[in-house]
Amino acid sequence: MTFPDVEALLLDFLEARASTVQFVTQVPSDRPGEFVCLWRNGGAAMNRVVDRPMVTVDTWAPSKARASELAGQVRTLLLGRLGELPQVRGVLEVSGLHWNPDPESETPRYRFSIQLTVRAARR
Repeated sequence: MTFPDVEALLLDFLEARASTVQFVTQVPSDRPGEFVCLWRNGGAAMNRVVDRPMVTVDTWAPSKARASELAGQVRTLLLGRLGELPQVRGVLEVSGLHWNPDPESETPRYRFSIQLTVRAARR
């Protein structure tokens, strides 16, 4: 049994459903005007078959309103449609949308976190 790379799983899922924005797992050094950055920030396996990864999502945009709108769209996709993936057995919002501008550049940014229940794949 092997757990999927949850970051790659989410990137593929989001890119297939929201192709107008760039999705990344690290903030690019040459930042685009708007993008979504997501990363696994913890979570532990319940056993050898079920993993519970925690993922944080930041939406960056030129304005607070656009960052909020983008966060809402991504949040809706993750909470409402991740069940379309056979590996994902559940999604729980850990921290709802909150305003979190970048402290260095003051770029508008919203953040939220989710926890997934993911089943391992058979080899």
